[in-house]
Amino acid sequence: MTRIEKVKQKAILEVAESLGYSFKRLSAQVYEHPEHDSFRIFADTNTFKWFSRDIQGDVIDFVQLMTGVSFKEALSYLETGDFEQAKVFEETYQPFRYYLREEPFDQAQIYLNDIRGLSDDTINAFGRQGLLAQAHYQTKIFQESVLVFKSYNHHGQLEGASLQGLVKNAQRHDRGYLKKIMKGSHGYVGMSFDIGKPKRLIFCESVIDMMSYYQLHQKQLSDVRLVSMEGLKLSVIAYQTLRLTAEEHDKLNFLDNIKPSKLTHFLRIIQETTIFFQNHPGLITLAVDNDEAGRDFCQKLSEKGLPIEIDLPSLQELETKADWNDVVKSQRNLSLRDVIQSAKLQVIRSNPPPRKNTALEL
Repeated sequence: MTRIEKVKQKAILEVAESLGYSFKRLSAQVYEHPEHDSFRIFADTNTFKWFSRDIQGDVIDFVQLMTGVSFKEALSYLETGDFEQAKVFEETYQPFRYYLREEPFDQAQIYLNDIRGLSDDTINAFGRQGLLAQAHYQTKIFQESVLVFKSYNHHGQLEGASLQGLVKNAQRHDRGYLKKIMKGSHGYVGMSFDIGKPKRLIFCESVIDMMSYYQLHQKQLSDVRLVSMEGLKLSVIAYQTLRLTAEEHDKLNFLDNIKPSKLTHFLRIIQETTIFFQNHPGLITLAVDNDEAGRDFCQKLSEKGLPIEIDLPSLQELETKADWNDVVKSQRNLSLRDVIQSAKLQVIRSNPPPRKNTALEL
C-alpha cells in the first residue's frame, strides 16, 4: 500500500471533528453538514460530496476544501494526526425501484401550460419519449399528485426520477411546491431528450429549463441530445459524454464496467490522452442558469481545460438571475399583452366613438 493510499483510509468523520465540524447523522452511513444540507459524508466509502456545488472527493480533498491548504499540507496533517483507519466498503450498484402509481396527465398538463408557459407541442414531444408522467405521491404525513420526470440510461433502463408538485402549498413545502428526487435515483445519469441522431450535447440545470430551451430553439436543433443535470453536476456531463463516445463506436457495454465514482476520471483520460474533442468541436454546450452559480460552473470547467460552449439566457434590466423558463414565460406575457392590445383595438374599430359636431349650429 502506498503512502497516499494509506492516508486516504483515515476516517473522514474523525478528521471532520478535528477540524471543528460536527456532521449530523442521517442514516447508518450518511452524515450531513450542520449548515449545508447538500453537503454529505459517506462513511462506508470514506468520501464526501457537496451536491449543490458538484464538489466531491476523499479525505485528502476534504481537508483541502475545509482548510484551504495545499495537497502536501493536507497529507502532512493526516499523517501526523491520530486518526483511526476507516472501514471502507466496496461501492455496490443498487437498481432503482419505481414504485409510484401513475394517473391521467390532466393536472400535469395544466401545470406545464399555465404555470410554466410550455406549449402542447413541447409537452407532447417529451411525452412521446416516455420522459413525463403524472403520479400519486404519498408519505406518512401527506399525499398529492406530482409531475414525474424520468431518467433512462444507455440501455434504456429507468435509472431515476424527480418529482414536481402540481399544487402550491407554502405551509408544507419550503419552495412552495414539492420538489424531490426519488430515493435510489442514480443522479449521474441525468434526464436526456434526443433530437435526431445525437452528435452533440446541450446541458441544462433542470427538466423545465430543458423543455423551455427546446421550445425556444427547436427550429435550430438537429442531431442533438438535451440533458438535464438536476443541478450543476460534472458527473452527468462525464456520463453523457462517455455515452455518446460509446454510441459512436457501438460499444455501449463499455459503460457497464465504469463505476459512477470513476466517470469524471475517465472523462479526464479522454480529454488528456485522445483527440476525441478535437474531432468533435462544439460537442458540449452549457445552457445553464445565468446566475453566479451557473457562471462559476462554466468557468470551473473551462479552467479544467474541458472544451465547452456557453449559451446563457439574457438578463433583463436589473435582474441578477435568469433561466430558460423565465424567457419562455416572458415571451408568453409579451404575446398575451399583444393579444389584449389587439383585442382592444378591434373593439375600438368596431365601436367608434360618436363624432363630435364641430360646426357652429345656426
